[in-house]
Amino acid sequence: MESKEQMKNNAEIVIIGGGIQGLSLAYHLTRAGVSDVCLLEMNSLGSGSSGRSAAIAGYAFASEKCLPLLSLSFDAFRHFEEELGIGPDYEPIGAVLLAQAGQAGWLRRRHALLQDMEVESHLLDPGTVPELTPHLNLDDIEVALYEPGAACVDPHMIMMAYARQARRGGARLFEDVRATGLQIEGGRVVGVHTTEGTIATPCMVNAAGFNGRQVAAWAGMDLPITNVKRHIFCIGPLAAYPKVFPFTYEVEPTWYIRREGPGLLIGMGTSPSDEEDPQVDWGFLDEVIEHSIHRAPVLEEAGIKTAWAGLRPITPDEDPILGPADDVQGFWNDCGWGGQGIMLAPAGGRIVAEWIVAGAPRLAVVDDFLARRFL
Repeated sequence: MESKEQMKNNAEIVIIGGGIQGLSLAYHLTRAGVSDVCLLEMNSLGSGSSGRSAAIAGYAFASEKCLPLLSLSFDAFRHFEEELGIGPDYEPIGAVLLAQAGQAGWLRRRHALLQDMEVESHLLDPGTVPELTPHLNLDDIEVALYEPGAACVDPHMIMMAYARQARRGGARLFEDVRATGLQIEGGRVVGVHTTEGTIATPCMVNAAGFNGRQVAAWAGMDLPITNVKRHIFCIGPLAAYPKVFPFTYEVEPTWYIRREGPGLLIGMGTSPSDEEDPQVDWGFLDEVIEHSIHRAPVLEEAGIKTAWAGLRPITPDEDPILGPADDVQGFWNDCGWGGQGIMLAPAGGRIVAEWIVAGAPRLAVVDDFLARRFL
């Protein structure tokens, strides 16, 4: 890792944020021929939302406008190790989504949309779900969707690969350096202020994750991003689940369960939070336990080994905010990815890099992701 003493006082492009999207962008910029890239991470690489994810990639979980981007990402994941030298630990375990009556219509529409895209998707009667995920109480579930191609990936391996290759391409990645503001002259970015001094630059990218709204405010933009908090609890091995089963997700309340090594992960909750370093709310545990035992009664036998909390930066339409600012030249957004940041990392970094370097991405239509859609 580069030391702070290696920081130069100028760069062609400065990226604020060292999560999976910022690292993907750094890599894709160097691949496009831009070697003078400086990435700033206020803590350690991947220490924010990217390192606290359930790490599932599936069409059933992507917003409608992001579905084409997910196709690009899946293709990249299949060739990831060949291209970057480190595998993403891609494991196609499939996904099962469960809907009670209030969300059944949404789930049926999602199934129809995936069929239109020729993505394999199956609507299931609840009675057939135990063939995929056993030991569930499905008395109040009206319909389920099964996406066989959904996969788990390892965000840490992906970020390690992007960081290593970005450095090889000339990018400089700095940890424990916080961006503190912008220097704007004549309506254009000319520098980024940091805790280690000012870096002169004509171009900076807001890939700041849950701080994306704050960074955008430095350029006079009010991005409608709300950080929501989700808890993940890790429980020990359970005899009822000796094998891998599909990622199983209940649409409302937002609850999921999946294998993690010999144990299980249980995730739940989407409450707004203004924490920068989200901590586990142990008072929320009773609600998690109650619903978990209702949905999977065998979990009553389980013991919690560890837990963590993460933030999802969510926009009103659940799509990211990408592209150049209208009023400040040289300011770019790459934020608001919500729960889609991991699975869309290959596509996000590629299209924003092409947008900056060539003026437009080659394989995606991205005007709908501009911040102006909220004006």
